[in-house]
Amino acid sequence: MLVLLMMISAFLSKESCRALVMTNVDKPEIKIIPDTMVTEGNTGTLQCHVTSKTRPFIQWFKKVDDTLYNPPTDLTFDLNGQLFTVLKPGQMEEGPGNVYSSPLVLESVTEADEGLYACLASNRFGMSQQFTNLYITSVLSTTPTP
Repeated sequence: MLVLLMMISAFLSKESCRALVMTNVDKPEIKIIPDTMVTEGNTGTLQCHVTSKTRPFIQWFKKVDDTLYNPPTDLTFDLNGQLFTVLKPGQMEEGPGNVYSSPLVLESVTEADEGLYACLASNRFGMSQQFTNLYITSVLSTTPTP
């Protein structure tokens, strides 16, 4: 886990970005991830589809409450001014056309699973990220919880 966090920190640090010469054509691209609504108690799946000429590293993250992690811990990091925590990696699958998929499967979702998620894909040429929201609806309701 520590090695993973060090790799992510290296990718996200401004100093390393200045030192790397990246080719935008070769860095991974993530297909837009639509927001997802799941009924409490059901299984929710967030999909991350990445196009990359080389096998990418794909990782999911969840936004956490800044007040709960102040100061940030080894398990959290800043991404675009928001605090995220690393989630357990899913199984990556390779499809046709240099497309890789890495679903995040959340079993028996609760209100605690609701929130902002990020998929980050990286290869030796750079990194990309996309954000998506997971909304949890009550069994008795059909609207997302506020």
